[in-house]
Amino acid sequence: MFERLGRTMYRRRWAVVALWLVAAAVAAPWFPRAAGFLRVGGFSSPNIESAQARETLTTDLGQNLSAIQVVYSSPTLVASDRRFIDQVQASLAGLQGSPAVDSIVLHTYNARQVSPDGHTAYENVILKAAPEQSPNLLPDLEQHLVQPPDLKMIVAGPPIFYADIVKLSASDLRRAETVAFPIAAAVLVLVFGSVVAAGVPLVIGGASVLITIALIALIAQFREMSIFVLNVTTMLGLGLGVDYALFMTNRFREEIGRHSVEEAVAVTIATSGRAVFFSGMTVCVGLLALVGFDFMILRTVGIAGSLVVLLTLIAAMSLLPALLGILGPRVNALAISLPAINVSGFWHRLAHKVMRRPVAVALPVLAILLLFGYPLRNIDLSSPDASILPKSVPSRQGFDQLQSSFGPGALDPVVVVVKANDAILSRANVDRLYDFTHQLLRDQRIARIDSVVTIDPRMTKAQYELLYSDPSRIPDLYAKAVAEATARDRTAVVNVIGRYPPLSDESRGIVAETRELARQYPGWQVQVDGGAAEVSDVVSRLYSEFPAAILFIAISTYVLLLILFRSIVLPLKALIMNALSLAASYGALVWVFQEGHLAGLLRFTPLGFVEASLPIIMFCTLFGLSMDYEVFLLSRIQESYDASGNNTAAVAEGLQSSGKIITSAALIVVCVSLSFVSADIVLIKALGLGVAVAVAVDATIVRALLVPATMRLLGKWNWFAPEFVRKLLPEVRVEAPASLPRGLAGEAP
Repeated sequence: MFERLGRTMYRRRWAVVALWLVAAAVAAPWFPRAAGFLRVGGFSSPNIESAQARETLTTDLGQNLSAIQVVYSSPTLVASDRRFIDQVQASLAGLQGSPAVDSIVLHTYNARQVSPDGHTAYENVILKAAPEQSPNLLPDLEQHLVQPPDLKMIVAGPPIFYADIVKLSASDLRRAETVAFPIAAAVLVLVFGSVVAAGVPLVIGGASVLITIALIALIAQFREMSIFVLNVTTMLGLGLGVDYALFMTNRFREEIGRHSVEEAVAVTIATSGRAVFFSGMTVCVGLLALVGFDFMILRTVGIAGSLVVLLTLIAAMSLLPALLGILGPRVNALAISLPAINVSGFWHRLAHKVMRRPVAVALPVLAILLLFGYPLRNIDLSSPDASILPKSVPSRQGFDQLQSSFGPGALDPVVVVVKANDAILSRANVDRLYDFTHQLLRDQRIARIDSVVTIDPRMTKAQYELLYSDPSRIPDLYAKAVAEATARDRTAVVNVIGRYPPLSDESRGIVAETRELARQYPGWQVQVDGGAAEVSDVVSRLYSEFPAAILFIAISTYVLLLILFRSIVLPLKALIMNALSLAASYGALVWVFQEGHLAGLLRFTPLGFVEASLPIIMFCTLFGLSMDYEVFLLSRIQESYDASGNNTAAVAEGLQSSGKIITSAALIVVCVSLSFVSADIVLIKALGLGVAVAVAVDATIVRALLVPATMRLLGKWNWFAPEFVRKLLPEVRVEAPASLPRGLAGEAP
């Protein structure tokens, strides 16, 4: 099949190239516009309790949760000064009557919006659009805001956070592309010693990324797609495109010296193309597992990732052989004279040294990998807030200002939505609300509670019963305003303000206690929202779905490798090797981004946690990506083993024939991934570093030391499969083209 495909692509090479040029021309106008069609957010799910609580607040209480906070501060003036108030009102005057603004709540109406020292206040500007859609309104809003002469003004809130995410994602992508392409080109020139040969993989990677991003922009017209798919698509498309094309172009250069151009293309596709196909399918399987998650960011990364891998495979199996067929021996044109480095036989000698003492090599390597993964034991999973952005960004500055002025829990309380069977301000429900809130207040982690039954700590339960005896005629004006804002019909909201940051263990403990306490009140439907609740819900939901994804990836990858290698042992060994590489990558993630090591060098503020979706995205991406080099190496070993039947010699020959090119391919992927470490958004920075670590570990100590050691220990068992299993498997072994002598296609260089 692969040989026939190679011949077909050669014979129709001009038509194939023309078709790709047309596709690129159609995609080009969409490429720069893609970011405008994508969405921010996606870290939550409508099926978790905290999201359902927000829906109840909107439908039952009419609360619009989309708001920006305009923060004003002065080292000399306090918020109650007439000059402070006048300048705030003048600053906001342009927003009055704006079609994007629902209402404005000034600090003069709500004393909670003034900091304890009195020098900082924030004004709540309630917007009509949802938080994820609000960034589109910001240019108009900011145009109408006036900087007061005597006050410092910062604009904060979720819409600003989302707008900054969009801007930084675009700038991160441009920066990464600017860094990645020149580095990849330089490495390719060093590997091939030819400008033309080096340019072929870049064409494959660039074409894949260009067309994929255009398709993503098209898909985004019909369904939500996350803004983060741009970075993931570029990283995967460029890395894999160059990776696969490098591997196949190198094989073509080997074959062109001893065969005609058509035969060289046919052998390349029948050998390296076959390995690339199965390698790409393992990556695709891992990414497809993300599509089943109940979170937009994971689903869309799965869709975009699978799409770019499929397009990269199509390019490698069609555009690449067509280009090689056109170039022929000219693939070596524009040769560059480089200093000679004698590494002849290095990989062969290394393999034999390892296989002479396999246990002495395998045990220390295992110990090193486990040491790399050791920090994983302390992993703390959480959801992102503005702390993932650099301190120079406006939304991060506003976030820090509000945190320092009002306390860590004041602006992100635990929000408890209570829905009763009858009127929420009936005597029975007022009694129960009083008991419920005052039981919570016994918790030392809670600073205060804002609700209809905690207006004044001096009031007794009987006084609250009397106050709300006729909800239509509440005598106290303040109590009436609180009741109108926080209680309606059968629903009330209770805001629990903690003493700790929303993402802390203490705040999550408040959520757990609140939910446990709510079970003591039958007849109530209680939903808990807020940052701490959402973190708990997201982590719980994500990691209840993760085992199914792991099982799907493991079984699918095992079956693909079983078909490829016709062995029940090699696929299992490959899965174990991959797990070790992933553990090392996870350990680096915790050590760097949670614990803060290298924070100064990498230019970020330590999070103190790992973003909850990141290990899942990394697992589903890396499980296939780091499998590449195992597949490439084992494919060459299998070719040698089929020819000689000698396991030890086959391992040495396979490592020698693939060592240089796999190292070069891995170096390119590592460089491409590390270019994303320059990102301003910590999540992208972490993903880039995680991919780089996993690929580097897999392509060096695992592939060069652990694989030959374990294959020597297993001996003939490497290639074992019961006869009944072999009969069930389709035949995809490497075959020599019909016009060549038997075995020539598998000949090692």
